[in-house]
Amino acid sequence: MKNLPLVFSAMIVAITLFQSSLIAPSINKLVNAEDASVLLRYIWPKFFIVIAVISLISFIILIINSNQNLFKYISFISFFLMLICYLITPMINEAKDSLNDQLWTLLHLLTIILTFITLIINTLTIVYWKSAC
Repeated sequence: MKNLPLVFSAMIVAITLFQSSLIAPSINKLVNAEDASVLLRYIWPKFFIVIAVISLISFIILIINSNQNLFKYISFISFFLMLICYLITPMINEAKDSLNDQLWTLLHLLTIILTFITLIINTLTIVYWKSAC
């Protein structure tokens, strides 16, 4: 139970790298634009919510079983960032549908940045877990 948050961080890193480097680019390359849009609109919210849930479970485990405040903060930040991404996804879709390219670009970039931060902080958890525990 003590190392479960470490496993969760590894899962988050793996899911993020798999989704961002393999799934999304492959869909955009192999599927026509209209079908790719439908599929990506289906996949990305689930991606954000899965990582948010994993992060929240990790946070709860750390609250119960650990005095490592840094990892508690990281888990909560990871949860919060993915929740933001999940919540703005409908706005991204609406901006795209209404041809508001400037807003779409800004919101899409925000999800990329927040996802990258989530990837980095969970990678740092993996790197520093053993020395901190």
